[in-house]
Amino acid sequence: MAGRRVNVNVGVLGHIDSGKTALARALSTTASTAAFDKQPQSRERGITLDLGFSCFSVPLPARLRPAPLGAEPEPEPGAEPRLQVTLVDCPGHASLIRTIIGGAQIIDLMMLVIDVTKGMQTQSAECLVIGQIACQKLVVVLNKTDLLPEGKRQAAIDKMTKKMQKTLENTKFRGAPIIPVAARPGGPDAPETEAPQGIPELIELLTSQISIPRRDPSGPFLMSVDHCFSIKGQGTVMTGTILSGSVSLGDSVEIPTLKVMDDYSVIGRSLFKKETNIQLFVGLKVHLSTGELGVIASAFGQSGKFKVHVPGGLSPESKKILTPALKKRGRAGRGEEAEQPEPVQHVALSLSFKRYIFDTHKRMVQSP
Repeated sequence: MAGRRVNVNVGVLGHIDSGKTALARALSTTASTAAFDKQPQSRERGITLDLGFSCFSVPLPARLRPAPLGAEPEPEPGAEPRLQVTLVDCPGHASLIRTIIGGAQIIDLMMLVIDVTKGMQTQSAECLVIGQIACQKLVVVLNKTDLLPEGKRQAAIDKMTKKMQKTLENTKFRGAPIIPVAARPGGPDAPETEAPQGIPELIELLTSQISIPRRDPSGPFLMSVDHCFSIKGQGTVMTGTILSGSVSLGDSVEIPTLKVMDDYSVIGRSLFKKETNIQLFVGLKVHLSTGELGVIASAFGQSGKFKVHVPGGLSPESKKILTPALKKRGRAGRGEEAEQPEPVQHVALSLSFKRYIFDTHKRMVQSP
């Protein structure tokens, strides 16, 4: 076990502008390429738009170490096992709830960040509901304590602590620890010379609350992709959470195509605009140019794509047509060639329906 790192994912969730990213920055010693709102769009809008990943590590507590088997040699200096805490910084805006849910799916412990000057807000409550579904442990962080009047600071913290305890009474997190901090004293425009307050105490609390999740290395390797980004000169990088199995350096892994999901489903595109409410078309029949009859099942992502269920299944010929082929395409200015997946042949989808002008329900009708 000497030198081993045990990783635990801790989610940072809360209402927009409660100081989640500032808290992740104050805690972290290592940041990924997408941590702390590095995306230009995030900086332009001043909010977190995607999951951010960063981490810090502490010596692995004795309670989390396996019981020694007989007389074990003392570990070499610097080879002590460590606990790596990966922080998953989630957005707080209501329109990004899907991203928040995606982040909640991979966390082992949740930090609910509350602006102590405002208390529970809309997305705070939504994150609490998500936490009850996705994880077993919670730590409540009362942030921005530096904005409270100094003479009344402790009284205000005590009052907010009691409010949060009452809020958690009827949840699975009853009795969860609550701790005050000031991740960025003075606010975002203040100079960075002033040190955050309460961070060592928060790290100590997190270490005491963390338990090592059970992970099963057996079975086929299956990884859920949590994040996808590009590094200049390197290409596309995907990070994720392993759901089953294990992988080693140098192993080859398969990335399944999204064109054909299975023998009974395909993904359609270019039929609807991005802003179209595809839910209105769910249940309508479509015809594939390969001869199959399908039914619109749901939207697929947020770019106007949609999932089509083919009750009779796709024929072998259709699957062959829909399976992308790799075609070499040159990269301008470099003379290099990269393999790009392209469909062997385009398959058209046709959708026909009637909508009567005077129908108040705006129903779409198809022939039997």
